[in-house]
Amino acid sequence: MSKKTPMDRWFFENNDGEFTLMNPHKSSGIYFPLANEEGMMSSITPLLAGDIKTGQNTFLMEPVSVRDLHNSQVSRNFWLNIEGKEVWSAVGNSLVQRTLCFEDDGEEEVKMEAGFLWHRIIRSNSRLGVKSEVTNFVPVNEHKAELMKVTITNNRPEALKFTPTAAVPIYGRSADNLRDHRHVTSLLHRINLDEYGVIVTPTCKRQTVHTFYEYKSCEIIPLE
Repeated sequence: MSKKTPMDRWFFENNDGEFTLMNPHKSSGIYFPLANEEGMMSSITPLLAGDIKTGQNTFLMEPVSVRDLHNSQVSRNFWLNIEGKEVWSAVGNSLVQRTLCFEDDGEEEVKMEAGFLWHRIIRSNSRLGVKSEVTNFVPVNEHKAELMKVTITNNRPEALKFTPTAAVPIYGRSADNLRDHRHVTSLLHRINLDEYGVIVTPTCKRQTVHTFYEYKSCEIIPLE
C-alpha cells in the first residue's frame, strides 16, 4: 500500500497550468502572485491575506512579509449577516471558521482553484447551506487594479436572506510608514465616499507619490 504524499492533494486540470487543491489552508506557507505588465503587484493566500501595491510608496493594503502573510489578521473580506443565523465569512475569516478549520470532520469544505495570475476559493458550509466562490485577478490591460468577484449560492430549498458586506482594510500609503510615523500618516489621510466606494488620498509630505486609492463595491444579483 503506497503512502500518500502532500502532492497527492494537487490536481492539474490541463496543460495551461491550472490546478486545484483541497483544504489549501492546511498547507503551510501557500501564497500566489497577481500582477500585470503595468506594474500592478499583489500577493494572496487561501484566506485572502496579502498586500496590493504598485510600488514601494503606493500600497493599497498593508505591506506584508512572507511571515506576515499567515500571521496577520488583515485580509480581503466578504461577510454575510444571515438572517436568523449568524455572521459568516465567505473567505473563512470568522472566529468560528478559524477555530474549526483544522478539524477532519469540520462543517466546511474548501477548494482552491488557480492558474496563471488568477486565484479562486470555493467554500461550502453544510450547516448553513451556503456556498461562496471568490475569484481574484489583475486584468491583463493598462489598468492598475485588482478585481474580486464573489458569488453566493444557496444550497437549501428554502429562501436565504442575508446582508452582504465587503471589507478590505485600506492602508493607502508608503511602506516606509510602517516604521516611520505610522499612526500620524493614517490620521493625515483624506477620505471621501463616492457612489461606488471609498477614495483615500494620502497627504503626508514625506511620501514621494500621491495616489488615489479606490475600493469599488459590486452589484449583487440574486439567482432566479
